[in-house]
Amino acid sequence: MLVGFAVAGSAGPAHADSTTGNTVFVADVLCGGDDLYFTATSDSYAGSYAKIWVWDPTTEEWVTDDRWVEAGAYASSNIADLTFEPGYYLVYLSHAQWNGDDWDFSGEYVDTFEHYYTGGDHETSDNCYMGN
Repeated sequence: MLVGFAVAGSAGPAHADSTTGNTVFVADVLCGGDDLYFTATSDSYAGSYAKIWVWDPTTEEWVTDDRWVEAGAYASSNIADLTFEPGYYLVYLSHAQWNGDDWDFSGEYVDTFEHYYTGGDHETSDNCYMGN
């Protein structure tokens, strides 16, 4: 379904928009701890999907859990099925939108994140640190 990718979005109070076909996607990413949470929504009610990618600094490769998740107007949060060693990660979100005849693809690098810290504190950041 995906031929290539470019990286997505942002998070929390600050976020970036990306257009795929005629559909606008918004990404929110929560980093910290062992789990990477992300929400991708669009201004479409059907046919919108997203897939998360991270740059693994250990293997020096882009990795994904290879799951396309719904990214419509009412999409919910997802947990990336990835394992993280402590460190900083680049994050990209691929977008796919069904246009009635075929799929439109794009994506964006996430450059703003919401960070979760032990104790429940949150902070907006321009990098994604995973691990305890």
